[in-house]
Amino acid sequence: MDASTFPISLTYHLVFALIAGIFFLVQFIRLRRPYQLLLAIGILASLLIHVGDPHNKVWFNTIGLFELVILVGAVVLSVAARVKAKKAAKDAPEDANGAAEPADGTEKTE
Repeated sequence: MDASTFPISLTYHLVFALIAGIFFLVQFIRLRRPYQLLLAIGILASLLIHVGDPHNKVWFNTIGLFELVILVGAVVLSVAARVKAKKAAKDAPEDANGAAEPADGTEKTE
């Protein structure tokens, strides 16, 4: 792969992809947000560009299309989760003090 197509070496790409992939996996385990898992998969799958013939346009374009689908999916899931959270916050009943009641149906204690 020449520098105009992919500007960093395999070593740097491997290090950056592993760090970012592990970061998003840990975040997914912590927060359980699906877009984080998609981003971890997409980042680690970007390493596939180094597999096979570097001049194979079909392979290069297939990986690019896969990465685009993963990125669009992550954006859609992120926006959907944000809209859902806003709607849930808006629909949450409030008590006389203005604080929302717990979502699990238990009463608040002060």
